Amino acid sequence: MHTKKKRPISILLIVCMVLSLFAGSAYAAHRYFEDAKGHWAEEAINILAEKGIIAGYPDGLSHPDEIITRAEFATLVARTMELPEPSESEVTIHFTDIAGHWSEKDVEALIVAGVIQKGDFEAKFLPDQPITRMEMIRMLVRAIGKSEHDSFCPCDIGFLDESQLTDGQKAYICTGKHYHIISGYPDGTVRPDSDATRGEAFEMLVDAEKAKEQIKKEEAEKPPVTKPEDKPPGGGDGGGSSYVPAPQFSFMLPKTGYTSDEIEIKPTSRYVSDVTWTALKNGLPVELSDIIKGELTTNGGKVRFTQTGSITLIATVKNSRGVTMTQEQTFSVYPVVSVAFELPQAAHTDTAIAVELKTENLGGNAVTWSLKCDGKEIALADALSGELSADGGTVLFKEKGNYTLTASITDELGKTIASTSNIIVYPVVEVTLSLPAVSHTDKTVTLKTETKEADGLELNYTLTKNGEPAEINAIIEGKLADSAIRFKEKGVYALTAFVTDATGRVFADTANITVYPVGSAGFYLPEIFHTDKTVMVEALFREIGSRKANWSLTRDGNAVALSDAAKGTLTNTGGELQFKEKGNYRLMAEFTDDGGRSYRYEQNFKVYPVPSISYSLPRYAHTDSNIAVKTETNHLAGLTIEWLADNTYGFQDWPTYVDGKLTNDGGTIRFKRAGIYELVARVTDETGRVFLFESSEKCEVLPVLTIGFDLPKLAYTDTTIDLRTHGNNNVLPVEWSVSNDGRSIPLTEAFNGSLNAQGGKITFKTHGKYILTATMADYLKRSYSHSETVTILPVVQYAFTMPKTIHYGTSFTVTAKDVQHLGSYSAVWTLQKDGVPTQFQGTLGNSGGSISIRDTGEFTLTATITDSAGRISSHSESITVTNTAPNQPTVTATPTRTATNGKFLVNITATATDPDGDTVTLEYEGTTADSYYAPGTHTIRVRSKDIAGAYSPWTGKTFTVTNAAPSVTLSAEPTRTVKDGKFLVNISATATDADGDATTLEWENKVDDNYYNVGTHTVRVRVKDIAGAYSAWTEKSFTIVSSAPTVTLTANPTRTAKDGKFLVNISATASDSDGDTTTLEWENKAPDNHYTVGAHTVRVRAKDSTGLYSDWVSKTFTIANSAPTAPVITRTPNGNSVAPGTPVTIKATSSDPDGDSVTLVWEGRNSETQTYPLGRNLVRVKAVDATGAESPWAAIVFFVADSNGGGGMTLTGPDSVILENGLEGATITEYTFTVPPVSGHSGSDYGRVRGYNKLTGQWDQLDYGTTSNGITFSRTLGAGVYTKLEFYYYTNHSCMYNKSNITYSVNYHFE
Repeated sequence: MHTKKKRPISILLIVCMVLSLFAGSAYAAHRYFEDAKGHWAEEAINILAEKGIIAGYPDGLSHPDEIITRAEFATLVARTMELPEPSESEVTIHFTDIAGHWSEKDVEALIVAGVIQKGDFEAKFLPDQPITRMEMIRMLVRAIGKSEHDSFCPCDIGFLDESQLTDGQKAYICTGKHYHIISGYPDGTVRPDSDATRGEAFEMLVDAEKAKEQIKKEEAEKPPVTKPEDKPPGGGDGGGSSYVPAPQFSFMLPKTGYTSDEIEIKPTSRYVSDVTWTALKNGLPVELSDIIKGELTTNGGKVRFTQTGSITLIATVKNSRGVTMTQEQTFSVYPVVSVAFELPQAAHTDTAIAVELKTENLGGNAVTWSLKCDGKEIALADALSGELSADGGTVLFKEKGNYTLTASITDELGKTIASTSNIIVYPVVEVTLSLPAVSHTDKTVTLKTETKEADGLELNYTLTKNGEPAEINAIIEGKLADSAIRFKEKGVYALTAFVTDATGRVFADTANITVYPVGSAGFYLPEIFHTDKTVMVEALFREIGSRKANWSLTRDGNAVALSDAAKGTLTNTGGELQFKEKGNYRLMAEFTDDGGRSYRYEQNFKVYPVPSISYSLPRYAHTDSNIAVKTETNHLAGLTIEWLADNTYGFQDWPTYVDGKLTNDGGTIRFKRAGIYELVARVTDETGRVFLFESSEKCEVLPVLTIGFDLPKLAYTDTTIDLRTHGNNNVLPVEWSVSNDGRSIPLTEAFNGSLNAQGGKITFKTHGKYILTATMADYLKRSYSHSETVTILPVVQYAFTMPKTIHYGTSFTVTAKDVQHLGSYSAVWTLQKDGVPTQFQGTLGNSGGSISIRDTGEFTLTATITDSAGRISSHSESITVTNTAPNQPTVTATPTRTATNGKFLVNITATATDPDGDTVTLEYEGTTADSYYAPGTHTIRVRSKDIAGAYSPWTGKTFTVTNAAPSVTLSAEPTRTVKDGKFLVNISATATDADGDATTLEWENKVDDNYYNVGTHTVRVRVKDIAGAYSAWTEKSFTIVSSAPTVTLTANPTRTAKDGKFLVNISATASDSDGDTTTLEWENKAPDNHYTVGAHTVRVRAKDSTGLYSDWVSKTFTIANSAPTAPVITRTPNGNSVAPGTPVTIKATSSDPDGDSVTLVWEGRNSETQTYPLGRNLVRVKAVDATGAESPWAAIVFFVADSNGGGGMTLTGPDSVILENGLEGATITEYTFTVPPVSGHSGSDYGRVRGYNKLTGQWDQLDYGTTSNGITFSRTLGAGVYTKLEFYYYTNHSCMYNKSNITYSVNYHFE
């Protein structure tokens, strides 16, 4: 609503505006500002302009959306308050930046008036800065004299951003809201820190002036309200800000609408803290969530009503004090009527079109159909065969054209809903073709071809001969477009002429002709025909003379008498025959001429049967009826029935009209649409002949009807129910019936009003449970019905009587009368005064009761009954309660010397009487809760209040309380007594009080135990008497001195080892010049003084008993240790192998660089000299010094082998490979490989050694040699290269096989 705009154009404009604002009457005369027209602050601008408060800018505009500065607003407030120019001595606040400013005097006037107070702004007023809304509110509340706020007021101001406010800000806004100076923004915020606009300032100024008038009226009507005797200290009139006006709330709904409409509800409200939304439908309570989609809050919302009917939306609002009011709007909600249908894109004038009209919420509204042909309106009856209703229908277009069909519905609100569909209707093309039935190959025949409605369509022909496709040009001489043609060959022909229109539909006609040969001896008859046809046999026997031809016949290869097979006879010239049965025939003619020569002629032909099909349909059915079709057939072998549906408009699209399929045996179908149907079976045999069969009866199909209506779940005996039926209720009469609690009763007994096929308006007469049923029956007596159940509740009636006038607090009787249908319901009683809920004393029930009212004025008592459905019935009566105010009290006030918390007890007494003899209570102003007062002069006021709350005038009393302050002396003496590094100081103070009052000492910088750290300290003390009067501070300074200790450190490593660590002799000595005891603190010192190899630094410092530390002293030392050298292994004997049982001595030597003793650790050796097992042996050794440092392993491999074949590796064939797979973490430094010679062997042998190079991942060849008998390789290798060896030997003689005498030895080196 209020949008902050740019700042004023310049200081010059501000000055011009302000000067013109309050210039002479000629310039200040009322004027109209163009930019105020239509502005939300227009009224306020006009009021201020009329009073001469504002005159606008030099450009003649008011600029309401510009921001306003502190100086501008202060000037407006000062001038509207008509404050006098202040004297310099009156000004108590001096801003450093307003001297010489054009607003200086107005700002100072507001300071003197208390509108601007200390703490509102800092040292600078910043007159040209924008003023905030909070600053304006604070000034205006003070300007109307309501700066003092009731401390008991909850300040429930109801703004969404009130959590950002301080308590003081809330108090000002609460008062401003109460007096309508501020109402907040539409979004529920107050925005206290936003810069204010000129429009907002003008509006608040006018509202503040109105507030002053309201305050005057309130003060004239009743005395000011203060707190009772137990009020907290500092009471006051509170400014009346605890009062909260009755809530104001309104909203609007349209009169009518649809269930699809989204309606935005924008309430206008004031003094509202909560809103509850409820609803009635057709006068009955409903759940709001059942009838709307969307959400309604305090600020309204956007909703859509989902149910039809008369909807009453009710807002029940309350303010922060619980005062409620309701606002309701009634909205008639109508259903959204929809209509839709779709026509095919194209049809023909012989095509029946099913128009399926789909509607929603049609109710009693009529469907109107209209039609255009080629853009022009045309009557339905002129263009269509058939009828269209509210459900659609089946129609046939009479003429070709481009049609537009429209279905229109006008709903209850006069809105027209329409659906339109277009269709192109094509004519039915007629093709007629005629030929003679018989002709000969030497004859020209006349072909007649006629077409209708075929303009622009191409005529085409096809030909079959004896049932098979034939090439026209090869058979027919002449052009088909001409009238004369000749068939060149004998045969049975079918000539078809056809055209295809734009829809792809083919129109055709076929002419059949049998062509006989000419000029050849013999006979001829058609090669294909049926048993129902008589065929002509033409014969020509030139040589027969006077003799007679003998005719014979076979059927399916079997001889058969001609007379048995066919009707008719044959002579020498032929004749006519009709065959009785189907079959493949051969006709033969034989004769002998006069010369004795024999002749024989024969011809094959095929006779087809005439199929027969019979079936029946029921006379009547419904569109939901399943119809069983059972066929009786003959001669259908190999043929398929094509089923067609004829609905008096011709053959129709089967899936559109029929559900289900039929076969040669029949089946089950259902007609989808109402109408009169004939079922046709069509069969086409292999000759192309078409047979049509029709059912003996036609079937009339009736629609399945529907009827429905809605009733509310419950209603009352005064509820008018607007009932609307839907379905096919426009077709047949509707009969209504009703039952009450299971008993059928006449309609006139059940309700007032009447019902017809479309429904009606009814009101049930008595309460109970009713079932209403609508029934209709069709031509076949099939009944359709729909029932709804409704519970009718009675309308509760309740009234009561009571006196019209009563004295305050006097009991009176309330008596119920004219009560009906109350049942188990309870009356809820409420009392209101001026529309605001209030309390009564006593108890009221369904029959009334006795109560009293402890207030005066006009009251309304209301009894409300809410039934089980939530319907509310109420009755109200008014009463006037009167009372007389008490007398003015007498007051005494006597000060005493009893003091607490710096205040003195004053004995205050007051007494008062009441003219009516009522009990009175006393209310005090200016008193404290405990009657204790600080020294000084005080004035209190007392008034009396009777039980009705009527007040006497105030009685005032003034008294004075006096008191003198105490004095104090202080001493402080340091000692050498130490605790936790601190020194004891003896500190003492002595206080005296001239009034002899008890005193207490208050210290600064004094520790609880009087122990102080080294350094200079100052303590202060003052004394306070029982009244809280203080002496001046007395202080004393003293100094504590102390010296830190020193320390020396030595660290000497040794060769004494333990667990791999070496002992270091470490010692430290501390001294303290003050003779204080000391302790040592270490860093990095091992508990047992043993250290691992490497460099180490230890640190030490000394701490004396006062907590002083020496500097850290450090010492660095290094522990060195080297591992022993890798052992060197020697073996005796040292060859590749040793004989079994030979003692082998294996030794190793290692040295330690540090001179530490060394221990050898062996694997694979039990003693220095021992015998080893047959085969490959691995021995490993490592050295460990006294500190546990280890050398790498050393290892050797050798064999114990028998020269006769035991212990060595075996040569099993020409190729032998021996692998030494190495040891983990080791490389090979030496090897020897020996294949000993075998006696008597001499061959082309060779050997090879390869090593696996771990650096390259490849096998390297290390040795290779040829030999005739045995071989030995020996080599020393560099360490760190080869991890595995492959020994290979080849021989081509078997004499070396299977001798385990191949050996090798290997030395390993570990990294």
